[in-house]
Amino acid sequence: MAGFEAKLHLRFARWPDADKALWQKAMDADDPFAMGSAARLSAASRKRYFMGWRRFLGFLAIVEPEALEISPAERLRPERIKRFAKHLALSCSASSVATGVEAAYHAARVMMPGADLDRFKEIKTRLHKAVGPKRQTRAAITSLQLLRLGEELMDEIRPKLGATLRLADAVQYRDGLMIALTAFFPVRPKNLVALDLIQHMQLDDAGGTVVIPGVQTKTGTPLEFEIPPLLLQYLRGYCRFVRPQINSKDRCTALWVSPKGRGLSYAAIRALYARHSAQRLGLHIRPHDVRAAAATAWAVFSPEQIGVAQELLAHKDIRTTTAHYNRARGIQASRGYLQALRRIRSSAADY
Repeated sequence: MAGFEAKLHLRFARWPDADKALWQKAMDADDPFAMGSAARLSAASRKRYFMGWRRFLGFLAIVEPEALEISPAERLRPERIKRFAKHLALSCSASSVATGVEAAYHAARVMMPGADLDRFKEIKTRLHKAVGPKRQTRAAITSLQLLRLGEELMDEIRPKLGATLRLADAVQYRDGLMIALTAFFPVRPKNLVALDLIQHMQLDDAGGTVVIPGVQTKTGTPLEFEIPPLLLQYLRGYCRFVRPQINSKDRCTALWVSPKGRGLSYAAIRALYARHSAQRLGLHIRPHDVRAAAATAWAVFSPEQIGVAQELLAHKDIRTTTAHYNRARGIQASRGYLQALRRIRSSAADY
């Protein structure tokens, strides 16, 4: 078709009018309950879906430009999606092919919520299965390690709590509380960053809870966690002494505040997890690793209660939860190996 550039990605300005309209409508949707609505999508997901559709349209511009003249829904024939996957395979790894097709699928899902995408979904699922599970190279940790790390950071500062608390000490206490809380509440990083004293925290003399409505979660499932008594004393100290020392501005209601007068960014939270875990555990832990730690902890200490772990992590598919149980089996195998070594050494000492 004349006028369309033959490039891997078709720039938005060159998209067919129908595609532009569907994408803009999906991104402007203000009904979080609408089928296919993008209202709950993170900025990263929106960008990924956008780039996936750009690549799909770029493929059409190169291989089948006449397809750009038909309606977007009519383009999504299984044979065309398979050709798209083969086209991606010319320059991408099998894993990148699967994620590229998946991104285009999700773009179609939010742009055309009423379209029949079952075959499209089946193709992207098969591509992921063909790749196989990712090799887990990160160290397996449990929530107990995170809790101990958080307590250690706070206990070093706790005797200093008061009006003269130094900013550096307040920041360390804040970091410790965050790490310790996520040992109990393994929320996704997006929700961790957005925690707000007014919107999500319910504190009184008897205790406290953290409540996150479904419209703010990835799966649409509301989350509610009871703050354990162990952490209530730390949280009260944070709210009374630490948080005002870091940021005394009343208009900021974020739970995790920075000295700049606003809530912490995800980049700052990611950096603090990496810094403290490297210094004190010899590991590089990311905020999302708290979820793997929770699943691993359940697998090691209560493997029969996998359903509880699924609810704790708000996973829609139990397979997402059980993927972490492979790491737990590695821990259990290493324990068995150490026990065997102890027995061997004990037997050798008898001679």
